[in-house]
Amino acid sequence: MTLLRILIIFSLVFSCAPKKDQNDNTVIPAPRINCPEEGNCSFEVLQNSSLSLKTDEFGKQYPVIEEGDKTVIRYQFKKQTPPDAMDASYSEYVLFEIDPGRVELSIRDEELQKVKMTFGRICYCKGSVGYFPVTQGQLFIYQNKGHLQLRSSFKMRKIPQVITEIDENIQYYLKN
Repeated sequence: MTLLRILIIFSLVFSCAPKKDQNDNTVIPAPRINCPEEGNCSFEVLQNSSLSLKTDEFGKQYPVIEEGDKTVIRYQFKKQTPPDAMDASYSEYVLFEIDPGRVELSIRDEELQKVKMTFGRICYCKGSVGYFPVTQGQLFIYQNKGHLQLRSSFKMRKIPQVITEIDENIQYYLKN
């Protein structure tokens, strides 16, 4: 009987986790299983926003997130680097916008531009740095009352990438 009580207490202690307060623009660490071991991953759910790609004077594209009527999802992978290493930082981003009223979305390849899916690679790397439209892959989204299920796999042509798929369940607070 004592062993049963110990097992019950053990399972209760390790199955409960405290809830954290979250702001409207929520940053949620991704589970380690879906993030490469050599880095950290995070999500932002930016409600009442819109995503656009602008072009600078050198012809390079960059994302701009402004106030709007969509929800912008921003995923970031940041590689862990030694603190004393100069020019060693490396990050990848995946951004896209969705209609907050749409419950389910399943698109692939060129259709990914309907949600303005964009891949960013920021590093001290020659040639393949910047933000690029994603046109090869698939995206599945299911959302319901502050819960977002996201599944995506994609490949960039001629751009080296660490992140090739995202498989996450995200909880966020809805803005009124």
